[in-house]
Amino acid sequence: MSCLLLLAALVTFVSASPLPVNTESSARRISSSPSNFAQSAPRPRLVKVLTNLLKVNLTNILSAPDPALALGRTLSGSDLPDPVSSITSSPNPLTNTDSPLPLPADIRNTIIQKTTMYSGAAYCPSVEAGNWTCGMLCDANPDFNLTSNGGDGSSKQRWFAGWNPTTKEIIVARQGSDFSHLLTFLYVADFLPQKLNAEAAKTFSRLPNSSRASSPQIPVGPLTNNLSSPLTGPSLADYAVVNMGFQSAWSQTYSDIKTQVQALLEAHPDAFRVFVTGHSLGATIAVLDGIALRNVVPTSVQVEVSVTGQPRVGNPVFAALLDQLVQTPAENFVYHRITNHADIFPHLFPLITGYQHSSNEIWIPTANSNFSTPAVLCPGKENQNCALSQVLSLTMTEHAGPYFGHYVGVPADCRA
Repeated sequence: MSCLLLLAALVTFVSASPLPVNTESSARRISSSPSNFAQSAPRPRLVKVLTNLLKVNLTNILSAPDPALALGRTLSGSDLPDPVSSITSSPNPLTNTDSPLPLPADIRNTIIQKTTMYSGAAYCPSVEAGNWTCGMLCDANPDFNLTSNGGDGSSKQRWFAGWNPTTKEIIVARQGSDFSHLLTFLYVADFLPQKLNAEAAKTFSRLPNSSRASSPQIPVGPLTNNLSSPLTGPSLADYAVVNMGFQSAWSQTYSDIKTQVQALLEAHPDAFRVFVTGHSLGATIAVLDGIALRNVVPTSVQVEVSVTGQPRVGNPVFAALLDQLVQTPAENFVYHRITNHADIFPHLFPLITGYQHSSNEIWIPTANSNFSTPAVLCPGKENQNCALSQVLSLTMTEHAGPYFGHYVGVPADCRA
């Protein structure tokens, strides 16, 4: 857990001495990972990062003129400058202080009725077995027809898909983190960047004003020095990078998801929406699902991504492109992520490592929320008046909820 502990410390900006971690034992744990993960996330990269983590002194990092650059150099083992330094032409603030807005009732109802219920059901053994019998999580949407499911909870995150004739929606739900499996930990811990997969990049590339020349001020992040080749190309999407572990987890099953969604679209030409949801690691996968599916689902059918407990997925370029996708009416794309009070997971991986949330955060500002608890819609990226205001009191205990009174990923809620 050395990687996550250090990153948690970075989130809360606490100065400390280098962590006394046994690199040899960490390397042994990584070496025992299954071969299919090793193919998509080479073990030497992760061993290199774990080794360099031992060199990190937070006091030195945070006192540097450019902490992000200092951390990037330490983690990459390179003295090369941040690649963005040669193309930055104007400031691009990574956070904002805009006033939060009251959460609209329709979005609240979506979260309560669909987001928490479908994403919670993705954790249930009965749903994994192909049965829509999981107590209140399934009863909330009784007309839903479960048509397919997959994954093994280890090398492939579990998922299910189906059709709701009442709402005219195709549903895709992703299971979240299960740290009883080593591979899940590695998916989360491998925070080095990787170029955005071509299927998702294709969606971004067709957006208006998506050339790199139109937005030279958007940082690519210091950890891009770890990439095997420099970022080049005319499109802004060519400079979008994402968390390697998250993308590796997504790539294991996306082709199955795409096939099922296309089959459901053919079977239900009256489909109004493809609704994609997930929690924790499942939330990051759901975001990539939604972006890639937008390229194969007709724009007459809305794609909506609604997730809970989502860590940061990509760099500022990725965040800007996701914002543009939402803001382009012709794309018919909706996205929001719900953060529960002081949940630590949405703060991984920290801004200082070159990752950034996109806009459309919904924040529940109090612990132990219920159906009537006020929540806010947070304008802009990384709003300091929302989840970022909790960086000194982050906790893992609020990761499962409650989200307006409902927990996600709690086995007891799966009982029929």
